[in-house]
Amino acid sequence: MKSIETILVATDFSPTASRAEERAALLAVQHNARLILQHCLPGQAMKRLHDRLLLRDTKTEAQLHDYFEGKLRQQAEELAGRWKIDVTPLLTVGQPHREITRIERENGADLVVLGAMGEHPAREFFLGSTAERVVREAATPVLVVRNEVREPYSRVLVALDLSVHGPTVAQLAYDIIPTARLSLVHAFEVPFEGKLHFAGVSEDEIHRYRQEERQRALSTLQALAADLKTQPDIRVEHGMPEAVIPVLLREAAAELVVAGKHGSSEIIDLLLGSMTKHLMRESGCDVLVVPPALESKA
Repeated sequence: MKSIETILVATDFSPTASRAEERAALLAVQHNARLILQHCLPGQAMKRLHDRLLLRDTKTEAQLHDYFEGKLRQQAEELAGRWKIDVTPLLTVGQPHREITRIERENGADLVVLGAMGEHPAREFFLGSTAERVVREAATPVLVVRNEVREPYSRVLVALDLSVHGPTVAQLAYDIIPTARLSLVHAFEVPFEGKLHFAGVSEDEIHRYRQEERQRALSTLQALAADLKTQPDIRVEHGMPEAVIPVLLREAAAELVVAGKHGSSEIIDLLLGSMTKHLMRESGCDVLVVPPALESKA
């Protein structure tokens, strides 16, 4: 897996963005990586301001741009001084999620970091958060930060769906946080389990199917664990992932959960896996989302 050399962190100067900045800086220290601090001025808002209020007052528009550029530069300098790292400020204009993914591609970022909610959480709830949009479009792992930064991650849960992307997800979790205690977990159900009774399948047969599914999942996770330079905990539990994974997160007291962008069913998980989307919205910890495109780079 490629080493982490460049980290892009997006900020809108909100409290959750501040947490993302601190986490990105800590990771930059751990990986000796350079940090790009990006702020995007919303293009549509700037256009409305220009067309309706400023008209041809380019001086005021330039002053507004200079204000945010100065604020971003000050933020970058404070971050660099506090963490003793190289921080490059970058101000852009456009749709935030598209600008973030554009800068990610143009700068070859190995990791994108941003807050779970931005400056206007109520609006993002209805429109879909910037974080979810970035996760859908980015070709790079995206770390969505929810909690304050106190120390490096020490307990990390890796939620796996047994798809072909599983090894990439597990390996990347180890590569980014090699000092953390990893837990590889999988939640399973027998296909059409709720309908088997109606097809005349006995409870003993259903139980046997469950045991076979459990053993298949356990063998897969054990094989993944053998390829890692650590000895992770392994948990395989019966039930819906959306119900099981949060319970395992609490039991492990995990500070970070790692998941793939897509699930095993592309019909259900057209753009963003249902479990991953649930974790991003509902989990109380940070979430690292790994795109399947990384498999070809491993």
